[in-house]
Amino acid sequence: EENLVETVKELLDNIQENLFTRAKKFLEENIRETSDYNEFKKIIEKQRGLIKTYWCGSKDCEDKIKEETKASIRCIPFEQEEASGKCIYCGKESSTLVYFARAY
Repeated sequence: EENLVETVKELLDNIQENLFTRAKKFLEENIRETSDYNEFKKIIEKQRGLIKTYWCGSKDCEDKIKEETKASIRCIPFEQEEASGKCIYCGKESSTLVYFARAY
């Protein structure tokens, strides 16, 4: 019985590690980066996954992107890269990187 408990624990640990590794690989392979809104629209239309881009923080920009592409912000990382760019929609300077995606 003791051996069974240890075997099941190891099996569950292996399953969890495998699922995490597969999910992480899928995520890394399905993140695209762009700073051009026309390219953003093409990517969102033709590919699944996430788009990493700059956003100015304006609810108005986020709403317009959602209205035009059906994509919304899925993640705003707590730890931001030490870089800056221009908002994907309005072009204002921004230091906030976000991940957009569509819901499926």
